Amino acid sequence: MKKIKILFIGMLMICTKTASAQVLWGEFDSRTEHKDNAGLQGDQGAKSGFYQASTPVNYPSIATGWWHLLDVRHSNPTNNYAMQFSGSFFDQELWFRKVNNNPSQPWSKVVLQNPDGGVNLNRGWFGYKSNIEGYSWTDAALTTNSIEIVNSNSSSNSSSPTLIFHQYGSGGPQFRLAADGSNILYLESAGANSARNTNPYGGGQNLYFKKLHIDGELSVEKNMGIGVKNPQNKLDVNGTIHSKEVKVDMTGWSDFVFKKEYNLPTLEDVEKHITEKGHLENIPSEEEVLKNGINLGEMNTKLLQKIEELTLYMIEMKKENQALKSAFEKQNKEIEFLKIKNSNQK
Repeated sequence: MKKIKILFIGMLMICTKTASAQVLWGEFDSRTEHKDNAGLQGDQGAKSGFYQASTPVNYPSIATGWWHLLDVRHSNPTNNYAMQFSGSFFDQELWFRKVNNNPSQPWSKVVLQNPDGGVNLNRGWFGYKSNIEGYSWTDAALTTNSIEIVNSNSSSNSSSPTLIFHQYGSGGPQFRLAADGSNILYLESAGANSARNTNPYGGGQNLYFKKLHIDGELSVEKNMGIGVKNPQNKLDVNGTIHSKEVKVDMTGWSDFVFKKEYNLPTLEDVEKHITEKGHLENIPSEEEVLKNGINLGEMNTKLLQKIEELTLYMIEMKKENQALKSAFEKQNKEIEFLKIKNSNQK
């Protein structure tokens, strides 16, 4: 019994010593192993773990030099199902893929938020900022192609919600899509590093785009102004409209002039109105036209009415002239007859 007890104590001492010994793992006990080929499967020696590569194979296509690899593998070594993260030693980019039994499965770049709240892309910059007081173009990475979304709950017009596109270079020109507190949407460009003015959409380096090209249909629910800041109609234009054709929908036309019940004014009445008013009846005066303009459809209707009235006057005058001509010819015949009769009596 005593020998058994001693043997038990000895085994316990051996086990305790073994359990407290440090486990060596990875190169130089770093817990990191070396694996250049990220596409190997279990029966080719691949295991879950932390790795480094100096000559990366089946890593992201841009991979050269030293790279990290985190490999989480399926327990069955005869397949190649793994979830992997990788990245270069020398930047802050992170790549991800699921191998899915394909050693050359493409990698996807993980989009990361930087400490400034932006999103780092390969050759550009994207940022979203919310609840900020004021905004300056210098908040963006102006040496890259970049997109910013600026959203502010400030009551100041200089910090309204804005979508900004920066052109590669030293800041400008930029494209800006912005809205202010008056529910107006602005499409603008701005000079390099120009801060938004307190009067945000006029003066300084803030400029409207000179041209806007739209390949599809444009639908406007309310009023549109061209050269007009506060349009009062569906389309207000301060300038010349050049068109091959203008079509106006009408609610009536002037053919009522030719109906029998129409009371055609006499020329004496027309003359009297012109003498007293200085313009035709139902036609606006020069003063009214200069003040209010004209309604194209309405004016064409009124002008046609006057043309049709003139046509009736001309028809009536032709009838009168024809009657006078007939009377004149009859009178001439009578005169000739009298001349011949007088000549015979002599």
